[in-house]
Amino acid sequence: MTAAAAGPERHYRRLLLAYPRGYRRRHGAEILATLLDMAEAGDGRLTAGQTVHLVACGIRQRFRLPLRILPVVAALLAAVLIGGFGGVAGNWLAWRTAPAVPSVAEAKALTSAMTDLSGPQTESWQTAMNGPGINTRVEGAGTYDAERVRDALTADGWQIDTFTEVTRQIVVNFGTPEESVVPGLGLEFRATREGVSMTGGSDTVFFEDVTTLLALNMTTDVTGAIVPMTIAGLVLGALGGWMLSAAVAYRMRTGGRRLWATVAAVVAITAAAVPAFVAYCEIYEILVYDTDNPNQYITYSLAEPIPAYLVMISVPVAVLALAATMLLAARRSGPEPIPASS
Repeated sequence: MTAAAAGPERHYRRLLLAYPRGYRRRHGAEILATLLDMAEAGDGRLTAGQTVHLVACGIRQRFRLPLRILPVVAALLAAVLIGGFGGVAGNWLAWRTAPAVPSVAEAKALTSAMTDLSGPQTESWQTAMNGPGINTRVEGAGTYDAERVRDALTADGWQIDTFTEVTRQIVVNFGTPEESVVPGLGLEFRATREGVSMTGGSDTVFFEDVTTLLALNMTTDVTGAIVPMTIAGLVLGALGGWMLSAAVAYRMRTGGRRLWATVAAVVAITAAAVPAFVAYCEIYEILVYDTDNPNQYITYSLAEPIPAYLVMISVPVAVLALAATMLLAARRSGPEPIPASS
């Protein structure tokens, strides 16, 4: 081979990686010779259209299945199951690109600065769209000071959207003989900061000792990437599941331990069913989420009754069973058959 031909051949071999390994083993040399002849007949290289066609045919070859009902059913199940995991992964990646809510330490510091009270409590949570949120709450003996709240927000970089002072009539000692109504002052406000929204409220009760309670809820705003990346992950996961099933199906046809590979595949699909159901419940909540609602929220999911430990057990079982399927299917007893041509 001349040095001039070595370069194009290496390039064409890289293009042939689009085809399954077994197909390359059986037909790689023939296709490579044809490509070199085509390039020599032209200007020494393939056209862009020929290159795209070659790669597209290789990818299409990876999606082909043996012409039997069981591989088709297995491929459909794999596409559905892995598609669910892909959708959740896409959603997770989308939220990683969004601004983060304040940390626990930052939320506590802000709450204390707004009330001059120590020991605020915090709780991290997720919206129905899997967006991050954090709540803080503090209560104690204090004084009413709306300007202190406003100054603390401004100093921490928050842009105040609404800030309303209200007079309240608050019931104390409810349900006891000492029950009474006492005056109180309240604050209701909304603020934003770099893609994070806050809703907050404060009540100060003038009864015996002055008591102040302040609660904040901070959530990351929904970005335009959340739903598209969730759908993209779902589609890519489904395509990957189909391709994986096709590869395993052809290997199993020549494997020496076909029965055990089939058993392992059934175990993998069965174990993945529970976490996949949970994943699709999450995807449904993401796709129907009311992004116009000014307040982020949570909803009841059909996956709520499923214990978390069942999902945590099912995932590693499915992964191990899939790995066993791949290993058993890789034990060949003969040449790999050629995927059926369309």
